[in-house]
Amino acid sequence: MYDIRRLILLRDLAEHTTMTAVSELHGITTSAVSQQLRILEDEVGAVLTRREGRVLRLTHAGRVLVDHTSRVVAALEEAESAVAATGESVTGVLTLATFQTALTRLALPVAARLGREHLGLRVRLIDAMPVNSVPAVRQQEVDLAITYTYSFRARDLPAGLASEFLFDDPLVLLAPTPLRERARQHGLGAVADVDWIAASDGAPSIVSVMFACRQAGFTPRIEHRCGSFTGMAEMVEAGFGVAVVPEMAVSEGHRHLIACPVANGARQIGVTYRQASIERPAVAAAIRALRMVAGPLQLAS
Repeated sequence: MYDIRRLILLRDLAEHTTMTAVSELHGITTSAVSQQLRILEDEVGAVLTRREGRVLRLTHAGRVLVDHTSRVVAALEEAESAVAATGESVTGVLTLATFQTALTRLALPVAARLGREHLGLRVRLIDAMPVNSVPAVRQQEVDLAITYTYSFRARDLPAGLASEFLFDDPLVLLAPTPLRERARQHGLGAVADVDWIAASDGAPSIVSVMFACRQAGFTPRIEHRCGSFTGMAEMVEAGFGVAVVPEMAVSEGHRHLIACPVANGARQIGVTYRQASIERPAVAAAIRALRMVAGPLQLAS
């Protein structure tokens, strides 16, 4: 019977393509990874990888084995979840990843609710963007992740993961005082000729800005770049230009900057988890708590 730990190393090599990346992921040396994969090849009796430049690719036999590995890992977790579900209480440690703007409105209330309802459960919170938290869920480094997808772009989840929609976080235009009334009356087109503040190219939010402006009939003149929505709001307050941000990211101190909503623009907030873990009592309790906390936010949006 193949060693599951070696199978997981091969699965991760298929995704990350280098021994160095796999060794960093598992906290072991590259020589240890290489040795374990050589042992696995001996067990299988077939070559599993081939080198292409600086990366390693799987052979046909390797791909077949990785496909089966994903099902084996899921089956093991399903078994663990089913056994845990036979218990009478929710105990243990639950790790929840959340992006920063969902921390106050979602993650902290959920953690507090779980703490009150399940005294034997300890909740760990991890600050991580979806680009990092979704792979962490897949790698079983975290149990669930609060994630988002912008309405202007789709996201495909890796096999074995599922995501449940919680609520829409509308996109809004922030504008300094002289421009707010004009934007309220005429929408984004009213600020087509002013300076814009946006994230760096490649950031998820920049796609929403470009799409919304194109829908309004213009290309924004992006003069300033900022990596945080709070920073963008402060720049708008100082008169540097306008910005489109998710409403949930706007602090109480900056809500007066909101000029108007962006037509058909929103972040879909959801929770991502491994399908095999859904029967685990702590995971099921966390999803129920997220639904309860998100309910009023859904109505507000």
